[in-house]
Amino acid sequence: MKKTDLSAARQKLLVPVQEHPGAYALIPPPTPRFIPLKGIHGEVARAHEALGALQTSAARLPNSNLITRTFDRREAVRSSQIEGTNSGVNDLFMYEATGSDHGLPPDVLETLNYVKALEYGLLQVRNGGVTALTCGLIKELHALLMGGVDSFKGPVGEFRVKQNWIGGFKIYQARFVPPPAENVAECMDDLETLLQYSPGEEEPFEVPIVIRMAIVHAQFETIHPFIDGNGRVGRILLPLMLAAEGYPPVYLAGFLKENQRTYYDTLAEVQLQGNWSEWVCFLAGGVETAAQESMRTARELEAILDRWKQEIAGLKLRSDSAVFRIPELLIGNPVLTARQAKDALGISFPAASAALVLLEERGILAQPLKQQRNRTFVAKEVIELLDRP
Repeated sequence: MKKTDLSAARQKLLVPVQEHPGAYALIPPPTPRFIPLKGIHGEVARAHEALGALQTSAARLPNSNLITRTFDRREAVRSSQIEGTNSGVNDLFMYEATGSDHGLPPDVLETLNYVKALEYGLLQVRNGGVTALTCGLIKELHALLMGGVDSFKGPVGEFRVKQNWIGGFKIYQARFVPPPAENVAECMDDLETLLQYSPGEEEPFEVPIVIRMAIVHAQFETIHPFIDGNGRVGRILLPLMLAAEGYPPVYLAGFLKENQRTYYDTLAEVQLQGNWSEWVCFLAGGVETAAQESMRTARELEAILDRWKQEIAGLKLRSDSAVFRIPELLIGNPVLTARQAKDALGISFPAASAALVLLEERGILAQPLKQQRNRTFVAKEVIELLDRP
């Protein structure tokens, strides 16, 4: 990180890195409470309109919990892929269904860790609101994300105790050098105040949630409090902030992955120059796009379910037949074994197995691997929809 890469104001915030003579780290200024909307008001307003529409749409969905389950896993896959993992949606569902990583990418565990961290975080904020968004929760998310990951060598669930940097094999070639380890806790305590935001009496209006999401993510990535896993933790915070205020979680990793270069460049503008407008505009556009995509995908999942139900209705089976109950289960579990169906629906193993075979015969399910035991059935329509860019 060259001094000349930084604005004059940011150059004043540089401090020497003791363990790397000649290198400098940046201690970020306090977390801003607000970013002026000049030139970006329209983008922020449209993002909030999309959030409102998503909130209304989600309330009408009869299968919102199952649909959210599939979205959680797609988010885990896409956010992890930004960090270079190879596991896809099908791999993750297959691993959850079988408990085996045989034939799957070795990094599927990292993706499953993301699911666990995301679901845990959502549970905390839905129970506790914004007060659950603490440094302690952030450390717990990191522990869930990085636990058992062989490639991770730092402390799990603890802020770093040594210097890190972004980009470059050596610190002297880094694109950005976050604050020294001894400054991390203070910076994170300051960030926590915005995570737990409530309008102050002296503030003329409430800071929009989209603005706060942009500020929190950029400030978190600037602090880079962990040795590794910062990108994933920072992206998890975005849906958690929304859920803490009663919105359906909007999953941005797909948008960020599709626009990865702009994602990194606009973040760097904040880190190096203190230029917030382009970053806020970019993230607001992402919220709008992701909310609209969520509504569209949810409608398509409902359409798939309705089509399956019509297909089964034509079979003229008894109304209490297990085959009538499995389609809804498939929306949240598009890779399924008979044992899973038995446990989820409280039916016998033979009934679950027979129902899955019947759905395979109707073309609703497929078996990627023909085997006698522990057969795995896949709803390809759902997987293909979730794999769509």
